Amino acid sequence: MKKFLLVMVLVVLFVGIVHAKTQITLYTSVPSAIVAEVEKAFEKANPDIDVVVWRSGTSKVTAKILAEMKSGGIKADVLWTADPSYYLYLKEKGLLMKYISPESDNIPADFKDKDGYFVGTRIMSVVIAYNTNLLRKSQVVKSWEGLLSSKYSGSIVTASPLYSGTNLVWLYSMIKLYGWDFLEELGDNGLTIVSSNKTVSQELANGSYKVAVVLDYMIRSLKASGSPVDLIYPEANNILIWSPIGIISETKQAEAAKRFVDFVISKEGQEILVNYGSLIPVRSDVAMPAGAPKLEDLLKKSYKIDWYDLRESTDEIKDTFSDIFE
Repeated sequence: MKKFLLVMVLVVLFVGIVHAKTQITLYTSVPSAIVAEVEKAFEKANPDIDVVVWRSGTSKVTAKILAEMKSGGIKADVLWTADPSYYLYLKEKGLLMKYISPESDNIPADFKDKDGYFVGTRIMSVVIAYNTNLLRKSQVVKSWEGLLSSKYSGSIVTASPLYSGTNLVWLYSMIKLYGWDFLEELGDNGLTIVSSNKTVSQELANGSYKVAVVLDYMIRSLKASGSPVDLIYPEANNILIWSPIGIISETKQAEAAKRFVDFVISKEGQEILVNYGSLIPVRSDVAMPAGAPKLEDLLKKSYKIDWYDLRESTDEIKDTFSDIFE
């Protein structure tokens, strides 16, 4: 009987410990395989916190947030997506909590909000990728304008900016650099629009297209796994996106949310993004993924994006894009 009572006490204590865990909800557009590794490592280091992940493309994440704003409040504690301009909108609406992580001292000012409401986590670059079975490196252009060449006619693919936050940034940059005429000419040259960067990279790898406008880390990962793909960073006007993370101001689990942000931008967290996602880290004390150029070299050749202007013009850009391509 005593043994039975002891077992019951232990069970009650165990259940109590399990239920004592703090739960935070993360809304993210980070690929599932990558965010799963971050979640696993974070929970191992913080066994008192349970992270619940809701993952989709940037447009679906923002649509979910908008719907929740209209129906009683955002249910996420932490938001981790791609486009910094969206965080400026949330900041202005008072929907982000100011939090300057001690880890953010290791991140350049270019990759964080000047007022401390969000901070960059990973650097992605939109690049020109190609199928190595269909093109040699010498046959691949080194500029965005080169994509208008007739040799790529009907064999270029990219993701929709209506779904992908990173491709919205690319589209905005192309408009500012070359105007809408450039996009219309790409359309005339047979540019195909698919849903996501993941689909773009897969279609390129299977030989459906010769060339793709897509994210660098996806191509590095596919190449490392043996797919016949490679990439070129344009000689000028590289498009760099630094994927912020921020805490929703309405959270009831602020301390746990802060610990998650700290972890993502810590050296350990950044190494996970490099090792499992081939992503460029925002910290200089973390080694670059194999095959990636030095960040300072990319920065020298990158286009300076006006994130405030992008925020203001997003709806107009999406509407005009839909008129041209849909």
